[in-house]
This record gives sequence, C-alpha cells and structure tokens, in this order.
Amino acid sequence: MSFREDGTTFVAGVFDPCPARLARVNNPCYMLALALIFAIAGCQSARVSEPLTRTLAGDDADAQLEFWHQLETRPVTCNDEAFHGLLLYLDQSDPNPDYVSRVNALKSRGLIPRGFNQSADQAVSRGTLAIAISNALKIKGGMMMHLSPDNSRYATRELVYMDLYPPSTPNQTFSGAEFLGIIGRVEDYQQGNTDLPAEQMPQ
Repeated sequence: MSFREDGTTFVAGVFDPCPARLARVNNPCYMLALALIFAIAGCQSARVSEPLTRTLAGDDADAQLEFWHQLETRPVTCNDEAFHGLLLYLDQSDPNPDYVSRVNALKSRGLIPRGFNQSADQAVSRGTLAIAISNALKIKGGMMMHLSPDNSRYATRELVYMDLYPPSTPNQTFSGAEFLGIIGRVEDYQQGNTDLPAEQMPQ
C-alpha cells in the first residue's frame, strides 16, 4: 500500500479515495489490535484428537508395551500421553484412571507447578516436560533456575546445557519418537551413560 500527498491511498495501482481507511491503518490502537489477533491465532497449541491414553492406559505389561510401541509412531505427543509415559518411566506403573488423576499425582510430588491447567489433548510443551524432569532428577541448575523454580524457560535451557534435550525452546512440542528419545536420554543420565549427543536422538 502506498500513500498520495493528498492523504488518499492506492494499493497495487488501485486508487482508494477513502481518508478514513488511511486513518484507520495509521491508528496505533488498530494496528495493536491486529497484532494481538494474529499473535493469538499463531499461538494456538496443536492438539491430539485421539490420545493413546483413551485405549492404552492400562497398567499391565502388555498395555505398557503397546503404549510405547504406538507412541513412537505419533506425530505429536499430548499432555496425557506424556504424563502417562513419565509416570511409567519413574514408577514402572501408572495406576491413575484418568488425566486429572495423573496431573494431581504429578503435582503432589512437586513435579509440575500447582498452577498447571492445560488440557489432556494439548500438545505437551518441552518446557512443561523440562520442569517435570528437572524436579524428578533434582537438577538444581544455575542461579536463575534456582531463583525461578518451575520456570519452563530456565528448565529447558538447563536440560539443553546438560545434553538431555536437543537445542529447544520451551514452547516446542515432541513427536512420539522424540519423547521416547528424551525418556531414553534421562535413563542414560541416571545410569551415568550420556555418550550420544541429544541432537542425534530419533526425530
């Protein structure tokens, strides 16, 4: 869009004699409103329409094995799948009957913030999982992480620094294969074997 000396506008050669439209475009509040609309639209999280936990949340060995097998093929891991998987890894069991119970179990153990309120089908963020892993492994981190506990940004940075995460931002999510790679990486860390760089984990 270009502007003429008389205050009118033209777009791609089309004359627009409406000064009101020009005033609206130049209005800071109008532009801020547009920016907020686009920001909100761009920040909508991915969702998983059929989480595996609806059919594979059983606690028996066969159900656990099938859950891990199918999760590896999923393009996105949701909160309920991630929390079920995390509990299976930590306890070799997840007797919780539903997502609300899993969230409450993780909160009671101080693994996720008390204020966490995301939905079951929302794609798990790397920041959320970083907080849970940091608390589970009792990773203290640097000064900023110490001063800002349960901060997804600092928890993510610390796991990247420790090579438990590949280069990441807190708002990124995981595919199923990536989530399994993180769990495997955490297990290697606990066993003292971290030879494989995190960026070489399955994609």
